[in-house]
Amino acid sequence: MSLYRSYILSVMVPLLRTPAYWVPLVVFPSLLYSFFGLPPSQQGSEIANILLASWSAFAVIGIGFFQFGVSISQARESKWEDYARTLPAGAAPRFVAQVVTAILFLALALALLWTVAALAAPVSLRLEQYLRLLWVLLLGVIPFVMIGAALGYSIPARGAVPIANLLYLPLSYFGGLWLPPQMLPDIVARISPYTPTRQLGELAWAAVLDSPMPLASIQGLAAYTAGAAVIALTMWRRDETIKTG
Repeated sequence: MSLYRSYILSVMVPLLRTPAYWVPLVVFPSLLYSFFGLPPSQQGSEIANILLASWSAFAVIGIGFFQFGVSISQARESKWEDYARTLPAGAAPRFVAQVVTAILFLALALALLWTVAALAAPVSLRLEQYLRLLWVLLLGVIPFVMIGAALGYSIPARGAVPIANLLYLPLSYFGGLWLPPQMLPDIVARISPYTPTRQLGELAWAAVLDSPMPLASIQGLAAYTAGAAVIALTMWRRDETIKTG
């Protein structure tokens, strides 16, 4: 366990000491929610619940893209990563360290967002609904973790942030997380059902509305997870071969 603890601290502590990295990751979703989610939330508790689910999904997607995209890409070019590759520990401790750090940032982002919603919006979720939403978000972030990891092992550090944003922000819009799907432009509305963000959104909305979980969305996220995992594993193996070859 001391090995895993060392790896976790080696990933978590430098990021916590870099507010320019974690503050936007934790605060940005709540800030945008305050500007664009709170005003329509005042129309009623059901709308407030749906919007909270949407912005919660937006928050966890950012964790997936940035913690496993930007962070991995930057770590690949660090001296510590070069040293870590020479240790007989394998890749598991490094991946676990990324996961634990991501869970910390995810918890902080959701805690802040849900606090803002509870204080300023007519949210009326029961404890079971919060727990159901949290369960959906924890599972739903997995495909975005895989997509982020695929990016992290594929692109250089200097291109990681812009490329992550080019995926994160448009996918959130196309997925109906910023605007209800029925308000999207026609061309976007036709694409929306096939995006991973829309799949996660459908599950999050079902969680707060006490509706059955849509099977098509579960299958869609599973397919995205499998595809992204194959790409991530392929790029990781290529990167390991190049670095250790």
